[in-house]
Amino acid sequence: MEPIPILFVNYHGTIGGGQVHLLTLLDGLDRSKFTPHVVCCEDGLFADELRKRVLPLTLIPFGKGKRRHFVVSIPAMLKMYRLLKKLNIRVAHVSGLQEAKLTAYAAKWAGVPMIWVVAP
Repeated sequence: MEPIPILFVNYHGTIGGGQVHLLTLLDGLDRSKFTPHVVCCEDGLFADELRKRVLPLTLIPFGKGKRRHFVVSIPAMLKMYRLLKKLNIRVAHVSGLQEAKLTAYAAKWAGVPMIWVVAP
């Protein structure tokens, strides 16, 4: 049986509690059953940690605050949609509002369930 491709989405480039939780989850994931892919909206320390672990990483800038508008958000959502389809993702995992804003429409369009998890 082929491993199930899962997409994990992280908004922040820094490392805080949510990123530590996601790294722990990725470190413990059974690679014989699941193939993780990660989308980051910012490059930074978190992306560096993913690169050290040799995890597939895609950067999709999503903007911040008032700088996020249709010129940025719509193309980002379309990139997310194309990535979901290209990688044949079976489930998308988000852990925050910004990640959900980027992923929800793209996942719906692609027919991919999205799980929104609140890190402890």
